[in-house]
Amino acid sequence: MHPSFISKDHALARVNGPFNAISIFGHAVGQTLYYGRGAGMMPTASAVVADIIDVALGNNQTTFNHTRIAPHQQFAPLVEKIDNVQSRFYIRLMAADEPGVFARIGQILSDHQISISGVLQHEAAVEDGTVPVVITTHMTMQKQVSAALSSLAGLGTVCPKPVCIRIVDIPEDKD
Repeated sequence: MHPSFISKDHALARVNGPFNAISIFGHAVGQTLYYGRGAGMMPTASAVVADIIDVALGNNQTTFNHTRIAPHQQFAPLVEKIDNVQSRFYIRLMAADEPGVFARIGQILSDHQISISGVLQHEAAVEDGTVPVVITTHMTMQKQVSAALSSLAGLGTVCPKPVCIRIVDIPEDKD
């Protein structure tokens, strides 16, 4: 699990208050959404997340043995390595407001095969000579972004460490 930006129009974006939701994709059923109370006296979000982690780790015997869901089967879930996850990304950084800095940022992203989808930079309003820069990327792999972030953090003209959040495009069922 990882913090991610989603479309404000998706059902997950409208979950608030004591409610929690999880969106799951299955090849046979498409996108499904599970929604309900997650705070107070009812089952909490942490319990649900713990169950999901147990399943992801293959601990279904411990977690679900009492339900008699495939009690004789132990399975190894298919969990993608984080470095191989493909996504779009939101990157926010504070950069020195001086000539050539943005060119170096763009070159670092290019060196790591990261294509820029959009950029937002306003005039410097901060007295320390830095300017906020927001970059969104096209689809790329986490390992490429992680390597680029390390390079950006070492630039000397980017401070502090850049912020990076995945952008997840969840398909809506059109049935």
